[in-house]
Amino acid sequence: MQEMSNPTDLSTRSLIQAGIPALIGSVAIVAGIIWFYMVLPVPEAEDSPWQIVLGIGVVSLIYLSAGVWAMLRINRSRHPLSIGILALSVMVTAMIVTFAMVYVTMSSGNPSNFNVPLEKISALYFTMTILSTTGFGDITASSDAAMIAVMAQMVVGLTLLTTLARVLVAAARSGAKRKLEQDAQS
Repeated sequence: MQEMSNPTDLSTRSLIQAGIPALIGSVAIVAGIIWFYMVLPVPEAEDSPWQIVLGIGVVSLIYLSAGVWAMLRINRSRHPLSIGILALSVMVTAMIVTFAMVYVTMSSGNPSNFNVPLEKISALYFTMTILSTTGFGDITASSDAAMIAVMAQMVVGLTLLTTLARVLVAAARSGAKRKLEQDAQS
């Protein structure tokens, strides 16, 4: 006689199976956002930064779309936590890339905005040190405009991402609770 599987094992397996597509989707979208950032040309000092402004608009649209999609999808999902993690990873990456675009554009327009000229990788690095509140001090804002941009990132990083994470986690918990109640009724 064949033994029946433990329901906990099935739910764990189900959770892992649901998490794999979310993980693959997150990695693909995050890689796409970073690829877009890397191929976008950096304007020279005399160029109009229209491409960067357009890039910021596109990445911001991805950010907003991920948030709206997650909020609409989380409560209907069989695995709301995987949706929340996917949305959060996409939104964090989009925010990082947006600020990196701002910093690299500011640096190319006026190299004295920062203590060193920023290229794409150094702008990503600078953005990450601000987001993580590490602030090594090897790259610093040197002008009022750059300091304002850094302060804006600090506010966005500390408030918007914290709020976003709380909202997504609460929605995921609510969806998971609803799913458990539905399963209990079945």
